[in-house]
Amino acid sequence: MTQRTKNRLLITGLLLLAYIAYQYGFSKTVALRSEVVKLTEQKTQYQNAPAQLAALAAKEKQLDQILEKNNVAGNSVQNNLLATLNRLSDSTQVRITTFEKPHIFTEEVSKKTTTTYNFTLEGDYRSLLHILYQLEQRYSYGNIVSAGFIKKKNYKTRKQYLQCQVLLQRLN
Repeated sequence: MTQRTKNRLLITGLLLLAYIAYQYGFSKTVALRSEVVKLTEQKTQYQNAPAQLAALAAKEKQLDQILEKNNVAGNSVQNNLLATLNRLSDSTQVRITTFEKPHIFTEEVSKKTTTTYNFTLEGDYRSLLHILYQLEQRYSYGNIVSAGFIKKKNYKTRKQYLQCQVLLQRLN
């Protein structure tokens, strides 16, 4: 046997020995190490759960205070919106002529719900603008998507009046 053949056999033997050592010893150690790391992460998550629960409870209390501050109390947004419109219309000589059933749209992909309220107000221009401003800035019922002003004439009394058709959209 020549020196070259001996070196080849030695290198082949070492590679074979390293492969066998990895299969029977090192691979199990590496697998156990990755499992220990995963279990340690789970342990820290479980230990942090009470702190996260307390933080979520505090956040819920804070959001309830914000809703109360913005005059959105109760469960039915539609009833609250109608009550607010009644209160604002009494103070500004505006009439609520229609308040239709809300249109509810649910997006299929993200499962987000969009509710659109459609109502019509009647009165003078400044009062209508005041109510629209109050709805969008002071109360948090949603965004005014459309406000269309229509000038109409009552043929019996021969007087003109202004109507405002409002679409208020709320993302749930």
